[in-house]
Amino acid sequence: METENIVNHESSRMTAFQILSDCFFLPDPGLSEKLEDLEFNMTNVCETAVPLIQNMRKEFKAGADLEPLKVDFAKLFVGPYQLSAAPYGSVYLEGERKMMGKSTLDVRERYRDAGLDTAKTFKDAPDHISAELEFMHYLIYKEIETFANSDIETAIAFIQRQKSFLEDHLMAWVPEFAKSIIEHARNPFYPNLARATEMFLKENYEIVCTAVDFKELKPEEPVGNNPLRV
Repeated sequence: METENIVNHESSRMTAFQILSDCFFLPDPGLSEKLEDLEFNMTNVCETAVPLIQNMRKEFKAGADLEPLKVDFAKLFVGPYQLSAAPYGSVYLEGERKMMGKSTLDVRERYRDAGLDTAKTFKDAPDHISAELEFMHYLIYKEIETFANSDIETAIAFIQRQKSFLEDHLMAWVPEFAKSIIEHARNPFYPNLARATEMFLKENYEIVCTAVDFKELKPEEPVGNNPLRV
């Protein structure tokens, strides 16, 4: 693969993680434009998810009433009582389905090892789905940056971090999380998001398992709101 094509591919992968992270926040009118960008970038990295993103765009038209989506969001991810689809990894990875367990501490430690911490404005647990997706965005950004600086060893280490984080966290709990969304959502937006996210994670795992041979990449600035900070 040509260097320019590699850069475009990895930049699309990075951006898709960022926008998927944003999709798990309370919906606002700005999400319409982001979904358009998500469809464009998914075309480059996970074509099987594109029809799902197109369905999401149909459900989330600019200027449409967001109240039904906000109600669904609250029921699935916020409460105030039992969550229909808790967006926290520890709920699925811990034996007692509890929050802030050992898996949460492991996530926090991985953020810190990579030079990050949760931002003060981010009031949720470190293993919230949006934070974990944002972490993947950051790791890909660092991968591209270090390749551009000809630091191949460090770049490969960032790819290996992606692989490990997918194996130990996102791919270990998102399938059950997605299943809960599909079962309990009242409208199609969040089931489509759940399926697209799961497909994208599987595609990414295949990518990182073969990406250690990438040689020359150029840095790309991260975009969007970030629940993590350097």
